[in-house]
Amino acid sequence: MSSALESVTVSDRPLGMPVTKAEVAPEEDERKKRRRERNKIAAAKCRNKKKEKTECLQKESEKLESVNAELKAQIEELKNEKQHLIYMLNLHRPTCIVRAQNGRTPEDERNLFIQQIKEGTLQS
Repeated sequence: MSSALESVTVSDRPLGMPVTKAEVAPEEDERKKRRRERNKIAAAKCRNKKKEKTECLQKESEKLESVNAELKAQIEELKNEKQHLIYMLNLHRPTCIVRAQNGRTPEDERNLFIQQIKEGTLQS
């Protein structure tokens, strides 16, 4: 009587021990090699894409910083122009002979203007 255990071939290596290269089929080795190569190409492509995106963001950042500096300079120019116009208006008001529609005299306008400047409520 022959038992089922007699026909089973058991490997000489203990359980949990890794398979040696000699035991790996050549097809399996080639498959792993192709997979490593594809992974290497994909990783390089990913690094290049990330580098390009970083460079693009850096250029955009530099452009926006430049625009921001230009806008700040423009703000300063406009503030200076506003101050100059307020000064010119203040010089003109005492000599202005045109009456306001509300009937105030140029002197009334001048006093109101000075009061608004002091209170910081001047609407320009």
